[in-house]
Amino acid sequence: MEDKLKKRKVKRFIFILISLLLGGIIYALLFDNSNQISRFMFPVFFGFLLNALLDLYEYRKHPKLKEKEKQLEKDERLIMIKYKSAYVTHNITIFILAIYYIVTIAKQNEKLSIYIIAIMLFMIIVKRVNQYYWNRKI
Repeated sequence: MEDKLKKRKVKRFIFILISLLLGGIIYALLFDNSNQISRFMFPVFFGFLLNALLDLYEYRKHPKLKEKEKQLEKDERLIMIKYKSAYVTHNITIFILAIYYIVTIAKQNEKLSIYIIAIMLFMIIVKRVNQYYWNRKI
């Protein structure tokens, strides 16, 4: 069953990419491309709709799949892997933003460097507040 869930996640990722591309193609063929917001929102909405339909189909076809997913959500090993990957992703993102900040300082783009610093500070503050919250809660 776990192998089926792993394959399902890979299939789901590929399905999401295809549905977004398909939504973009349908929008480009049927509608005017002048509205930027709708050009972005239509593929997202289309992908969300196809994803919901796929969920309904899969849960009706395999009713035990949802129970197994709930069991795996409580698996401590998977929870630790998820937290460690989120931590590493956060640090890599901060590192990339720091590199962008150095590049913007070298190019003397003060406005962009202020935005980058604000994003970095926001990410760090949110991380610290979450750590404080979960340390108090657990």
